[in-house]
Amino acid sequence: MFCVTPPELETKMNITKGGLVLFSANSNSSCMELSKKIAERLGVEMGKVQVYQEPNRETRVQIQESVRGKDVFIIQTVSKDVNTTIMELLIMVYACKTSCAKSIIGVIPYFPYSKQCKMRKRGSIVSKLLASMMCKAGLTHLITMDLHQKEIQGFFNIPVDNLRASPFLLQYIQEEIPDYRNAVIVAKSPASAKRAQSFAERLRLGIAVIHGEAQDAESDLVDGRHSPPMVRSVAAIHPSLEIPMLIPKEKPPITVVGDVGGRIAIIVVVVTNTIPHEVQKLQCPKIKTVDISMILSEAIRRIHNGESMSYLFRNIGLDD
Repeated sequence: MFCVTPPELETKMNITKGGLVLFSANSNSSCMELSKKIAERLGVEMGKVQVYQEPNRETRVQIQESVRGKDVFIIQTVSKDVNTTIMELLIMVYACKTSCAKSIIGVIPYFPYSKQCKMRKRGSIVSKLLASMMCKAGLTHLITMDLHQKEIQGFFNIPVDNLRASPFLLQYIQEEIPDYRNAVIVAKSPASAKRAQSFAERLRLGIAVIHGEAQDAESDLVDGRHSPPMVRSVAAIHPSLEIPMLIPKEKPPITVVGDVGGRIAIIVVVVTNTIPHEVQKLQCPKIKTVDISMILSEAIRRIHNGESMSYLFRNIGLDD
């Protein structure tokens, strides 16, 4: 005996099996706002999930709908309490994994601990640790924006899409600054000169570079276990052994390449809504926000439909 499924029921079953579920990992207002914007652009409703903390500050996550066989996208923005934010994400990812989700994609516009991607003295590469924790929890794909170092993508054994916010910032400059063609792009340090040059080339503007003391001393990049001993300690142990004193490098004064005419004033600060900054906007009216929900929603749509992501990287320079 054969049973024929009606076409309308078959269509509904296909949508259910290959469905898309969008979760917001924390109860932060900015995260919920960004998640709702993405959901509106995708034409879907936010998934039902409850995230809260116990009296002893333990994080508890309860998925309140079925995610079996579905593509789950978890949106998480980083607040001041970074460690709690990470635990919320990891617990939610693991909950979806144990609920037999087809794929679990993390949408993390600002990747936490991204600046700790190099070995410094007796420290550790925390970005690698966090990447391993996310993969172990069950994450199958990661969407992020403007990693501190592109090499962080190599810490993951899952696909990573490192999107760029530069097209939105360039669009803001072209549309909101009336006389931007008489401006100049300034790099805050020689390390950021390549990115500034990328902006300047696309806007057809000049570039200036601020030279000065680097934020990270050279000694911070050296493992302390292999540092040369102090002269006093060696002389105390071996009086006959003499080691020449190392003269510290003089710190050059900060100079600006180019004529600014003494007219340096910050008129507006343009940022994206990758991290919460509502309080800062209330304190400083010069802060302007650029919405990046469009590119995140398009990335989610393309990953869910199995389409190419190359369209999102067009007009992106190699130094972005």
